[in-house]
Amino acid sequence: MAVPLLSLAAIGCLITAVALSSAHIHHQSASCRYMAVPWTHFAFAYGALLAAASALLVHLVLSRAARRDGFRPVSGWQSWLPTFFVVIAGLVLPLTAVVIALTHKDAAETARHLGQPLCEG
Repeated sequence: MAVPLLSLAAIGCLITAVALSSAHIHHQSASCRYMAVPWTHFAFAYGALLAAASALLVHLVLSRAARRDGFRPVSGWQSWLPTFFVVIAGLVLPLTAVVIALTHKDAAETARHLGQPLCEG
């Protein structure tokens, strides 16, 4: 049950991070000045990374324990549903890495121009 919850948390954090970033860019453009990137962008981006990596790690640990104990790896807790969510977490992981890189890039650019006019004219 932990793997699907962690995967859903990763998806939720990733979607929230992208939405916050879009809202920040829109608000920054509307005010025509550079504004600092809020800490919540980083929190949700790193939260998505942590949740996705945790889902993969939990799945790996439980799979190895099941094999070591002689259980079939597809029995019980490891049905198609957790495996499906592990695949999703595996896809979310590189997307989250891109979001984190872009968030840091945006924060660095904003820090260089903090308070300066964004719009021309």
